[in-house]
Amino acid sequence: MSDLEKLESFHKTLDVDQLSDDAFLVELTLASAEFDALAHYLKIPGVSMLQARARVLRHGALVTVEGRIEATLTRECVATLEPLTEDIDEPFTVTYTTAPAAGDLPEEMEADLDAPEPVEGGILDMQDVFFEQLVLAMAPHPRKEGAEAIPDPGAGATISPFSVLKDLKSD
Repeated sequence: MSDLEKLESFHKTLDVDQLSDDAFLVELTLASAEFDALAHYLKIPGVSMLQARARVLRHGALVTVEGRIEATLTRECVATLEPLTEDIDEPFTVTYTTAPAAGDLPEEMEADLDAPEPVEGGILDMQDVFFEQLVLAMAPHPRKEGAEAIPDPGAGATISPFSVLKDLKSD
């Protein structure tokens, strides 16, 4: 997330070697001066609030981050292209591992999608954790309530690969 390194108010790293069974609490609130930078990164019209909190615990090689992400975003309706407000208030749980990666899997084996994500370099970047959860919580196709889709002028038309050639034919 190199584009977001400048978001100082929302940046926190944790050394996983310093974590234990005692919960470590992390609370971050994005400063209003950084709303435009996040909106630009997410390619949305605006951000008016972002805060996140989590409890981080370590049990052996497993690191669990359990928390909540809250945000108020300005999005664009996919049907009308008008601005709309999206309020996000989502709990999440993510598990990481400090164990070394198993390496490349043989082609016939599938990756375990429920397996804990590896912690790289012994550092857990909470900004990355929280931004990932924000993106996962965002509506993939935001739509204003009651919005009707703009009619497609080409809907129902029969398209043939030869229709372009027919237009090129001279009489």
